Amino acid sequence: MRDLTITLGHYGLFLALATAGWSALAAILGATNRGKGLQRSAEHALYATFGLTFLATVCLVSGFLIDDFRLDYVYHYSSSSQALPYKIGALWGGQAGSLLLWALFLTGMGALMVATNRRKNRALMPAATAVIGGISVFFMILLNYFEPPFATSAARIDGVGLNPQLKNYWMMIHPPTLYLGYVGFTIPFAFGIAALITRRTGDIWFRTTRRWTIFSWFFLGTGILLGSYWAYIELGWGGYWAWDPVENASLMPWLTGTAFLHSVMIQEKRGMLKVWNVLLIILTFSLSIFGTFLTRSGIISSVHSFATSQIGPAFAVFLAIIVFGSLLLLISRLPNLRSEAKLESVLSRESSFLFNNLILVGIAATVLFLTTFPMLSEAVTGRKVTMGPPIFNLVNVPWAIVLLLLAGIGPLIAWRQASTENLKRNFIAPALAGIWVFLLLLALEPRTYLDAFTGTFKSLFTLQVAPMFDQVKTFYPALTFGAGVFVLATVCQEYWRGMRVRMHRHKESVALAFSRMIWRNKRRYAGYIVHVGIVVIFFGIAGSSAYQTETQRLLEPGGYVNIEDYLVRYDGYRLEAVDDHIGAVTMLTVFDRGSGKELGSVEAEQRFHPNMQVPQLREAFHAARAQGVVGHSEYEESVAALYPLIQRLEGSYRREVKTPSTEVGILASISPFDGTRFGEDFYVIPLGVDPATGRANFRVFVNPMVNFIWFGGLVFVIGSLISILPDARERRRLEASMAIEERHVA
Repeated sequence: MRDLTITLGHYGLFLALATAGWSALAAILGATNRGKGLQRSAEHALYATFGLTFLATVCLVSGFLIDDFRLDYVYHYSSSSQALPYKIGALWGGQAGSLLLWALFLTGMGALMVATNRRKNRALMPAATAVIGGISVFFMILLNYFEPPFATSAARIDGVGLNPQLKNYWMMIHPPTLYLGYVGFTIPFAFGIAALITRRTGDIWFRTTRRWTIFSWFFLGTGILLGSYWAYIELGWGGYWAWDPVENASLMPWLTGTAFLHSVMIQEKRGMLKVWNVLLIILTFSLSIFGTFLTRSGIISSVHSFATSQIGPAFAVFLAIIVFGSLLLLISRLPNLRSEAKLESVLSRESSFLFNNLILVGIAATVLFLTTFPMLSEAVTGRKVTMGPPIFNLVNVPWAIVLLLLAGIGPLIAWRQASTENLKRNFIAPALAGIWVFLLLLALEPRTYLDAFTGTFKSLFTLQVAPMFDQVKTFYPALTFGAGVFVLATVCQEYWRGMRVRMHRHKESVALAFSRMIWRNKRRYAGYIVHVGIVVIFFGIAGSSAYQTETQRLLEPGGYVNIEDYLVRYDGYRLEAVDDHIGAVTMLTVFDRGSGKELGSVEAEQRFHPNMQVPQLREAFHAARAQGVVGHSEYEESVAALYPLIQRLEGSYRREVKTPSTEVGILASISPFDGTRFGEDFYVIPLGVDPATGRANFRVFVNPMVNFIWFGGLVFVIGSLISILPDARERRRLEASMAIEERHVA
């Protein structure tokens, strides 16, 4: 049975390469009329490619489930003691498996694209099928010749196991979610290229793929949020975003994808920015491939990246073909992409969307430059210079605040040209709300802001740039909250006006008018919900970044310590051997410092993951763990004995025989009744625990408003899901556009 699954997986991928190649070739021949009926064959080949890739994926997962350590991939990313969810999640824990998952999503989406376009878009389908088939060929070449997941060696007793940092629930769903976002942009990219090839450069290609684009953008954004939450609770550094190269790699296509979603509205409404829209989808897909290149090439150092491998150059060549090939095609079709209208006024919705686009793409370009700067500096000077979070924040935070402000301005300005009356009617209430909040925050800390204000001008007059920016940063939280309230006020105003119209015309109740208004215009009002989510995320980032405090304390069991307005008691600890690790679990009780009221308790753990390739350590760990299962009275003593054993073995082997990790303890204040602590986290990291005495060194963060990031993420998800739902108005618009284009072509 084991031999059969390996054989099926290996030959399944080889056949998938053949069917993907035939799909691309047949689609090209069908498009050039050299082979009548070949387009159907090309589409059926995409179905076959998906089926074969799915078979290979099932075979590899079965290898994890039955502990087939002959498979090199299973050996490196699983072990007999690994929990079942992590055995399944180990599929994307390494290079070959994650590429297989990418190929599975790619071929699955290609098959779905074919299925949903059986009776429409027939003029675009040959080229779109050829693009999907060609991209599938590249990934199948990688899986067959560069990173084969079914490579085998002699049978081994046990495996190395998954990286301890990946053994987290959120990490199990974070990579697939990101991959859905990355891969999903392939479909609008394929239709964009098909539109250029066929010279059908109207709005059909992006109207057809609008839900695909939102789907991809939603999953990529959700994946970024899940990754941030994983970093927050697993890496144990008190933060959620470090401008890590792989984090940046996921952010860049999300930014350009956001720009694309806004920019196509201008083409739909005014027939403008046709070249820009095609360029944006090319850029978004290229950045998705670039992010994969960064992760897998080994050229950057990241907690998320894979080790150096042979596929880096292959990805670089593929990326070059995508970028330069697409740009050459775009240049050759410039006569077919002329705008149907011109920008009439700076005070118009088109202008606000254009500024929005320029800032989004500008931030993406800045992140790209700073992320790749170590490579560039090494290539030019021979010395690698790394850019840290301060420079990323210095450049991007001001533009992010401007972008937040534009999210409120755009919906308030009329198309073509805004009149003075329009500006007064729409802007007065939201602007007053935002300004009032900004001034209120300044008034709450007058001394701080006055010192920052005078310091800014002093540095400016003395031409001290760095001190000037340090002073300006003091205003970022107040500016963020002011701009955010402005956006929230615009959304409330737009909702109220829409509801009032429905209540007057249709005599509906408030609740009915609210629900029907959203349902019948999902794109507009779900977009406003997404804006609210983004604002709440900005609030969480501003509050947790500006007001975070950090403390480090050494405590004995039974000891107390005051931290901010908290009183903490270290109650004690316990030792345990569970799954594939030993842990020292510390238990703390947290009180309100002023009243003495108990707020809750937290557990924070320091873990050691033994190297199961060391026989003596493996046997001792399994024996201790078995005592815990049966409830043996000497269980903790057996676990405690593992610590000196590890020390002795490391001395004799002269290398690490364990992998340390931490499980942070978090007391979250997520109820509105928590008062000023609402949204705050009391965040505990055990830096070291003495297994004999329980003496522990703790690092504690107080993170105000950090939970607003996750609250905002939930709102973002709700708004995005609503916008993906079928919309009768969008369908009618698409049908009308198709009819117009067919008449034009005829």
